Amino acid sequence: MDHQRLSMILEASDEGTQRTAQWAGRVGLILESPELIFDLSGALGEIGADCAFRLTPGATALEIASIVEREHVNLVFVELSRVQDGTAEWIRSVRAGSDMPLIVAVNKDPDPPVMIEAVRGGANEFLSLPVRTGLYDALDRLTMLLESRRAAAQVRGRMAGFLSAKGGCGATTVACHLSMVLGSMKANPAVGGKVLIADVDPQSSSAHRILRVRPGKRVSDAFEHVRRLNSICWPEFTTPCGDNLDLLAGWETGAESGPPLSEPWRIEGVFRFLSRNYSWVVADLGRNLNPAVWAFLRNLDELFLVTAPDVLALYQTRSMLQTLMGRGFDRGRLHLILNRNRKGPQDFWIESIRKMFDMNVIAAIPEDPQTLERLPRDRFEFPASSPFGRSITKLAGALTKPAGKDAGRKAH
Repeated sequence: MDHQRLSMILEASDEGTQRTAQWAGRVGLILESPELIFDLSGALGEIGADCAFRLTPGATALEIASIVEREHVNLVFVELSRVQDGTAEWIRSVRAGSDMPLIVAVNKDPDPPVMIEAVRGGANEFLSLPVRTGLYDALDRLTMLLESRRAAAQVRGRMAGFLSAKGGCGATTVACHLSMVLGSMKANPAVGGKVLIADVDPQSSSAHRILRVRPGKRVSDAFEHVRRLNSICWPEFTTPCGDNLDLLAGWETGAESGPPLSEPWRIEGVFRFLSRNYSWVVADLGRNLNPAVWAFLRNLDELFLVTAPDVLALYQTRSMLQTLMGRGFDRGRLHLILNRNRKGPQDFWIESIRKMFDMNVIAAIPEDPQTLERLPRDRFEFPASSPFGRSITKLAGALTKPAGKDAGRKAH
């Protein structure tokens, strides 16, 4: 299957009466009728389509299949009524045992018998003159079909949420630095090795300050435009923070009540898109369990609960664990991180937490305020040689071990 993406961005003009489009993809034309050649070539030219070849229906299916494979063509417009072989046999030969390329049958007239034969033979769409009338809607459907096929064949990235037991436990700091290390490791190269940190903290979005960047669009924009998300427009919504790290910035202002919650289908759509385009998605959930956190949890593979060695944090940790278990959250998807750990005899705090919650501590990050206070204010710099930095690097290594690569994963 050709994994090159077919994406289209449709936007309304100022008058709202005419649509313009930019379409990234490769097409092939197999046409004979001058009217169809003129009309379709003009329409595709207007939307910036990359035409890899143009042949007549007299070309053999074997020749066409070779060109499609060599030129990475994912969409073919063809006059099926004029091909040498039968419609179904011709489509099977061109696809050569695959489900690609997508086929759009074109005909001068909307002749029902020709249309029925094309659909039965395996064509994905049918267009007739004037082509422009149905082209945009057809491409909308074909884009969704290609994305779904690509998603089915692609390895998913890991979706991890980081949640503070209470304010001040440092979940955002841990998430940002861990994301940078994962990006530098190019973790999970099967999904491209890129990492995204998604700031979905509804109360106090601060990942951009830790990463020392000024975001443009934010997570609310992604939820609002979920229907048009694709690989072409996605960079509009993110802020680059390194060679393999992007930031999806949080809401511009936070409040205790939080921003208006997006509908579940919007959240699910955004996270499904992210899982197909990043090897790791690190979601900063903020602090405490609230309605916004519950809306995100169902879309995450695992949850890292960040606590600290003080009475209030541990009390909140116990309460949150009880709530999660009471609502049926899979214990296998849950991990504890002890941040700002204070060294003591036999690692007193780690052992106490293990016994208190009957749960392993996946990482103990030492209290290291001097390191974080000395970090540059004008750029992000990972303190690799510090106690804090070494602990984060160790955590990243543990999370990307081949044996535990799929630990805590849950299909959805």
